Amino acid sequence: MNKKLKNEIAKVFEFPVPSNKSQFLRSLPRQRISTKAFVLRQISFIKTSVWLLSLLILLPAIGGAWFVGEDTIWIVSSFIPFLALLLITESTKSKIYGMNELEMSSRFSLKSVMLAKLSILGILDFFIFAILIVVCYLVSGTSLLQTGVYLFVPYLLTTNISLYLVRHSQSKEAVSWCMAVAVLVSGTNIALRYLADFLYQTNYLVWWVIATLLLLGSIIRELYQTFRKTEGFIWNFALTD
Repeated sequence: MNKKLKNEIAKVFEFPVPSNKSQFLRSLPRQRISTKAFVLRQISFIKTSVWLLSLLILLPAIGGAWFVGEDTIWIVSSFIPFLALLLITESTKSKIYGMNELEMSSRFSLKSVMLAKLSILGILDFFIFAILIVVCYLVSGTSLLQTGVYLFVPYLLTTNISLYLVRHSQSKEAVSWCMAVAVLVSGTNIALRYLADFLYQTNYLVWWVIATLLLLGSIIRELYQTFRKTEGFIWNFALTD
């Protein structure tokens, strides 16, 4: 088919430019929802098992404080990676189970849903950490700063690696990899306590603080890359007030 014939066919099937398109779209009825209501609605989509398992992390702290005293912080810090595992697998399950493309075409953008779930579970983890740090501080004999970084480093390390794996994985295998990371970090934490006890001396505290800050920065970068890779806007302002 020569170029001239192609141009003629294109002219015949050329459709007119729609007029007043933006006014028409604005006139369509839309059920609006506030950002607060949207976030609260996402709570019902988080599995009950995730809430229960997250709260179960408190049991080692309570049991440790009652039975072993000073070693409570090491017991709790070994369970902390699994708290991070729950956060990542639940908030990114659309990506893990290959449902992200379907959810991208839903009423609310996938970024909105992910951000809402991360916020909800992040707040839950914050309160759990607040309780854990206080309990471990009271019975372990370490300073409040030491207690905080000893608990935060395993959590942040697991979260950081898991986010990277989820972002680069295209299948359910990401769950297995994230579980393996949680187990590895937990086991390493226990091993360091007995094989490299000197790392927990006060003069090494500055390195723990540096590790915490570096991991926080790395997580921010991973979250940015994750949201950047996900289509859609962070909040769908057409449907929220």
